[in-house]
Amino acid sequence: MLRILVIDDEDNIRLLLKEIFTLYGMTTDEAENGRVALDMMATERYDLVFMDKRMPVMSGCETLEQIRKVSDVPVYLISAYQTSEEIEKIKKLGIDGILMKPFSIAEVAEIAKKYKENGV
Repeated sequence: MLRILVIDDEDNIRLLLKEIFTLYGMTTDEAENGRVALDMMATERYDLVFMDKRMPVMSGCETLEQIRKVSDVPVYLISAYQTSEEIEKIKKLGIDGILMKPFSIAEVAEIAKKYKENGV
């Protein structure tokens, strides 16, 4: 069973993603910021991470930099807006994908199915 970590300061986004992943038989943990997520990742193994770009405490990019020091887990960044410069910076950090807000349930479901079928 795939285990997913959702990192977002918005409760409604975390809840929506958790419901979608649960429909696909995936276990989902939640963190409200990057610092909490890094603490969780120090003791738990995750197969996939979805993370907001703009959060308090640590931004998504700062969190991704720290994740990449210890893990190659696939990470999808959730964002409302990206400039081409930001996208290049994110790619250099090792992002696996960007989920643009507003996103559809179908977009998230497609990613979930891909990782479930491939058995990450």
